[in-house]
Amino acid sequence: MKTMKAAHQTGKTIAIIGGGVSGALTAYHLARHHIAARIVVIDPRPRLGLGLAYSTPSLRHLLNVPAGKISALPGEPSHFLNWLRSNYDPQATPETFAPRQIFGRYIAALVDQTAAIEHLEDTVVDYHSNASGATLHLGDGSDLHADIVVLATGNFDPATLPGISDEAIASGHYRHNAWLPDTFDDLAPDAPVVLIGSGLTGVDVLLRLRELGHRGMVTAISRHGGFPNRHASYTPIAQAAIPAGTPATCVAYLKAFHATLRSGADWRAAVDSLRATTNDLWLALSTAEQQRFRRHLQRRWEVVRHRMAPPIADVIEAELAAGTLVLRRGHLDRVDGRSAGAKVTMRTSKNEDGREVIDAARVINCTGPSMNYRRVDSPLLQSLFAQGLATAGPLGAGFNSTIDGALIGVNGLASETAFTLGPGRLGTLLESIAIPEIREQAVRVAVLIASHPAMLASPATLTVQPPANLAMQSAAVAW
Repeated sequence: MKTMKAAHQTGKTIAIIGGGVSGALTAYHLARHHIAARIVVIDPRPRLGLGLAYSTPSLRHLLNVPAGKISALPGEPSHFLNWLRSNYDPQATPETFAPRQIFGRYIAALVDQTAAIEHLEDTVVDYHSNASGATLHLGDGSDLHADIVVLATGNFDPATLPGISDEAIASGHYRHNAWLPDTFDDLAPDAPVVLIGSGLTGVDVLLRLRELGHRGMVTAISRHGGFPNRHASYTPIAQAAIPAGTPATCVAYLKAFHATLRSGADWRAAVDSLRATTNDLWLALSTAEQQRFRRHLQRRWEVVRHRMAPPIADVIEAELAAGTLVLRRGHLDRVDGRSAGAKVTMRTSKNEDGREVIDAARVINCTGPSMNYRRVDSPLLQSLFAQGLATAGPLGAGFNSTIDGALIGVNGLASETAFTLGPGRLGTLLESIAIPEIREQAVRVAVLIASHPAMLASPATLTVQPPANLAMQSAAVAW
């Protein structure tokens, strides 16, 4: 556990709930501002910075962004690459796709070198707002007063799937969470496995199965019938595929994108040309247009935007060619338990009766984290919504928040003391889970907190020093 002597100068506390990448980077950038306040990260895990994605035990789980583009520091694009060369792979290049586990160690190393961060190995189970901030009730029964709170809660378990029988759950043939340690326990090497979902989570599960010695048939059920696309080299384009001034409709965006492709641009270059403006384009859309995108374009965007590292794509393609991995397009109908396994029924247009049945020894939910924050199993979030301190985004997911991440309550007002970043901001943004977005949000939140009235209450004891070599533009905020 780390403590900060400067906290006693002002008695101020900044509490960050969640110690994954979002929370760790926020704490790190706050510390770089030399704020005379206690910076407390509350997370039950023994080490900060790893989170769910980066605490994987498998070195086969690779980043889906090359090392030259995933620095934790916006102003130092080679920071991770240099660390990678010094600490793991001396031969790494900007195009290297490093293991996610190694990136987690990198984030943890940043936190470890910062003595100004305190880690409480606990959970927050309740939140009570007051005139000077909030009182956080912790899992051990104690309370912590915070002047500023940052919700960096990361991802939650997948949403409950319809049609899963009690027998399938009780027998263990169905596993709801692909990331629990026992998901792969007691599985025979040749046993058939069904994955519900063919996104990046499904890819991770397949790789882990093979790493653990499983060699049986794996069937992936997907509503859209496709795996993510692969990364490959391309010639960048000078202009964004959707230029500024394009009318804010899905049809206009799609026409502009297709025009760029017709001009000869590689589709990867066209997609990546939008990295800096994706959220601006999204926020320009009306709610009705955002809903239209979710219905018709979301999955098409995801498979080209969140691409597989080439070595992983090679594995997927080889398995599909060998027939050891089969992709079935359709909708899950039921999972029923049997004495020897599970019976998976899916709705499909392939058969006359519209049904297809697959027998499996293990069925694993790979649909990804739930973004319906009003229903996730979190006493903290349930309390925030019940009190009206938090509301869902316009389309019902995540948190509703301002462009700077301030929570918007049921009264329609932005909180002056509660902020969020990372996955929670998918309530208002299209992109908020990749490192390039998270690192910018962490910097921005740190800058906002550094200038917050609660932190400026004792100017004689407070020194706010902008971090060196950190180029970023901060929006002017009138507190």
